[in-house]
Amino acid sequence: MGMKQVSGIGSLVLLSLSACLSLGAQAPPSTSAGKTTPKPPSTATFKVDVNLVLVEVGVHDEHGRAVGILKQPDFHVFEDGKEQELKTFSHEELPLAVALVIDNSSNIVAALEELRAGALDTLGLLKRDDQVAIFSFGEKPEMVEGLTSNHEALSVDLWALSPYGGTAIDDALYDAALYLGRAAPDRRRAVILVSDNEPSNEQTRDVAQVVRASQQSGTPIYSVKVGYLRHSRTFFLTHPETRLHDVERICRQTGGEMIDTRNGTSVSSAMETIFTWLKQGYTLGYSPTNKRQDGTYRNIEVRLNEHRDSHMHKYTIYARPGYYAPASQ
Repeated sequence: MGMKQVSGIGSLVLLSLSACLSLGAQAPPSTSAGKTTPKPPSTATFKVDVNLVLVEVGVHDEHGRAVGILKQPDFHVFEDGKEQELKTFSHEELPLAVALVIDNSSNIVAALEELRAGALDTLGLLKRDDQVAIFSFGEKPEMVEGLTSNHEALSVDLWALSPYGGTAIDDALYDAALYLGRAAPDRRRAVILVSDNEPSNEQTRDVAQVVRASQQSGTPIYSVKVGYLRHSRTFFLTHPETRLHDVERICRQTGGEMIDTRNGTSVSSAMETIFTWLKQGYTLGYSPTNKRQDGTYRNIEVRLNEHRDSHMHKYTIYARPGYYAPASQ
């Protein structure tokens, strides 16, 4: 369970978190005046530092606003039920590495103009050292632009999108999460999906594989849902209704969140909200007492102390529910 809402600050809050595994040194794809020629991201290899587990945490109030008043003593971290000593704590705005994963399928034609405009508005929220990569997907995913701070190149890529084919959402999210983990190990990473969230059946990855790739690379996945309030009749003829919630499950299990714009929220506003969450998050670090390199899944739980501010009656914490320990060769 990736999030939990609690009434009353005095309560202890179960928090699902995941480790942001330390990745092997590998240079990001080179960026020229516009384009990049990156390697396919689906064969990433991770080198894990077993001495430090980094945990990205987001705390929101009942209105969805980031809570920025917590300090290190407010957090207690447990791994598989055993409390861990916090070695590092940060509430600073780290440089961002964001992968915009844009639905380029034929289903998205009606919402494409708003999608493009919202994605372009996002570029204005970036600081000089923030970087963005663009992935698009129809029948298969494609990395259109590797990580870059060249806003002109990103704008050209966004306007060049031309819808076609199916909706390989899981494949695109999988590739984007692994790519960010490999290309930007020292940045605060996030995948932001802009889509109607209607996946196609012809995919090579599934929800479990996407979640694991995200947890391995320490990359939360967010979703900006666009399109019509009613899904297409064709979708229900070829998919069970549960598939409509695949992306939402991915977000919860990776520490992200879905924002549905079909009820009046603009894509630009949704993007701005996600960027605010990212920039005002907390980073916790601990050295796990379990030193075994057995490749097993480790659950993480965080408890918050009572906070003095009585106005904060409800809050929600977002983070991944665990991580995979390294496996010895």
